[in-house]
Amino acid sequence: MSRRSPCATKRLSQCATVDNGGVECDTLPKQVIEHAAVRAAGRQFVHHQPSADTGAASAADQLHRARRLFFERGDDPGSLVPEPIRRSWRRCIEASPGSDAAEPLPRQELFSRRDAQANLRRHALPELEALAEALVPARVIVLLADPEGLILDAAGSDAFMTKAQRVALMPGVDWSERSRGTNAIGTALTECCAVTVVGPQHYLEQNAAIGCTGAPLLAPDGRVMGLLDVSGDPRCIQAQTVGLVRMAAQMIEHRMALDARAFGTEILRFAHDPALLGSHREALLWTRDGIVVGANRTALRVLGMTLGQLRDRYVEDLFAALPGAGDGCSLELRPHLMQPGRYTSWYASWVRTQAAGAGMAPPVSTEPVQTQPVQTQPIPGISTCSDPRDADAPAIIGDAARDAQLARAVRVLNSNIPILVTGESGVGKEVFARQAHRASTRATGPFIAVNCAAVPEGLIEAELFGYEDGAFTGARRRGQAGLVREADGGVLFLDEIGDMPLQLQARLLRVLQDREVKPLGGGRAHAVDFALICATHRNLSAMAAEGSFRTDLYYRLQHFMVELPALRTLPDRAARIDEMLRNLLLRRGVRLSPQARDVLLAHDWPGNWRQLTAMCRTLAALAGPQGRVDLADLPDELRYRAGSRVQDVMLVEPVAPVAPVAPGDLRSVTAAAIQATLQACGGNVSRAARMLGVHRSTLYRQAGGPRRDEPER
Repeated sequence: MSRRSPCATKRLSQCATVDNGGVECDTLPKQVIEHAAVRAAGRQFVHHQPSADTGAASAADQLHRARRLFFERGDDPGSLVPEPIRRSWRRCIEASPGSDAAEPLPRQELFSRRDAQANLRRHALPELEALAEALVPARVIVLLADPEGLILDAAGSDAFMTKAQRVALMPGVDWSERSRGTNAIGTALTECCAVTVVGPQHYLEQNAAIGCTGAPLLAPDGRVMGLLDVSGDPRCIQAQTVGLVRMAAQMIEHRMALDARAFGTEILRFAHDPALLGSHREALLWTRDGIVVGANRTALRVLGMTLGQLRDRYVEDLFAALPGAGDGCSLELRPHLMQPGRYTSWYASWVRTQAAGAGMAPPVSTEPVQTQPVQTQPIPGISTCSDPRDADAPAIIGDAARDAQLARAVRVLNSNIPILVTGESGVGKEVFARQAHRASTRATGPFIAVNCAAVPEGLIEAELFGYEDGAFTGARRRGQAGLVREADGGVLFLDEIGDMPLQLQARLLRVLQDREVKPLGGGRAHAVDFALICATHRNLSAMAAEGSFRTDLYYRLQHFMVELPALRTLPDRAARIDEMLRNLLLRRGVRLSPQARDVLLAHDWPGNWRQLTAMCRTLAALAGPQGRVDLADLPDELRYRAGSRVQDVMLVEPVAPVAPVAPGDLRSVTAAAIQATLQACGGNVSRAARMLGVHRSTLYRQAGGPRRDEPER
């Protein structure tokens, strides 16, 4: 049986192959190890074009022969195509990605996806720009994608950018395998390793004119955080380009790993040359209580082990002696782990994380269940986004009462009892649910979050419970398992459960009772094992009394309820807000004037933690070159509520009276008034603008530009 290829078998003068091992950073020329040298050397080795010799023509012939074997005859092309490409082709045959032109997301949705990956972009964009600068002669573009394959950012050659847009290689477009077939972005994310795809190796015909090489960005625990990709003309994707992409990815991983240290862990750094300690080429092992919990790629490579082989091993089982708390020492691998041709000793030292008193709370302690011990994980007082889906979650300063609630919730969750979390919007209901999942016995299982208010009523039943092929118009071929089945072995989080239609409430109740789900359109029932956490800002008791929420489902959910308080009701509200300001602003080098800080502390924050977090991120982004946020930089709503409209002068120290201005033409009078006010305010533009009742930009414009930097107050 033949397979119809979506890609015409047209010849290219050159084709490259997937490089599953690739150019290790250690084998690159020394002058390209650091980015300064990369920029200097970029023109030296990425500009030359290989000649269309007999070897290149032979490789192209082999590729076209492989396509005929696979797509037309249905045969395995064997060694004619690298194994990662063959695996991708087989996956694409099953998924049948469409060949229609892909449309980018709307601007606001793209901005939302970027905000969700703020931490990734903060660490990756400098490397993306530097790599694009180094590869200018090659006329390629550098792309950053999120863990799902959506392109977030692009930089590089304007000439190729136009060509890339014709194949939808631009921000806002999903380049996962299920959407765009075999390609470096989607295939590297699926294979979880660096991949190069050139010319007809792409699954879709319209992508056969480009070449691309991608390297996934991995966290120490093996999670995919994103992907760095270089795309261009197939002739420009050379071994040096591949090496530079992987080196840049390694630098991003190194920076992100050290910047997101988990509470209670220690980092062992080691390298065969002491000069490499502290650089992106050092090996890193994360340990907790002497047990390995994570490693970077360099550590896996030099030790010759996988993350699965290293994880949960005592670090003392790996090395004969460990460095002390002071200076570094020599690290010796135990004899039974030595492998021929590999280093067996390194220079090593410890990098210790913050203590619990430095703005982080100790982990929540939970009592073990007799049948299975609770595998608690550290829950810092200010929640971090270790899961990519948490990136836009509000940061929350914890306290003893909340930690006690969480510990009780974990014990209930481990007993398979549903949990109902209530509270106003923005108090952190989903953050609480994710923390309970991570500290429970289901931590290794999935966490499936569904916002019942966001999914259209006509689709939520199919999304939750799945459907069979042909169940309704527009259904996917081969159907869909549904989110309930995806939560098997983990936690299903139903946010805004009060907005779930009554018909679906009955189906959910049946699933909770029978522990099995039957998809739409018939088919057999599937057994499911998941713990349930629901959340709402509504009064379900009142809704059940009036008939808008099923009473039997409410009684099923109300056994254990957690009410998260609003931020404005906390007795230590000012102290909690102040700690948040320190965590999200001061630690990023952003300073608040005393007046701005007072307004932020006094605000009632009706949007709770989410609103406060968003405000802090906005202020951090808007802070000027001096990294200072003044009262005039705050939104009007905050200043007006603080009674600061024109009376802002009450919040600052008195200024000298403004000297009278002599009569004259309007321009001269305006300039003289501005100059007199600036002089009376000691050159402080913000205070002068408030006294004159205008915005700072108006003052700058009327005065012909900024007069001087504002002094510290």
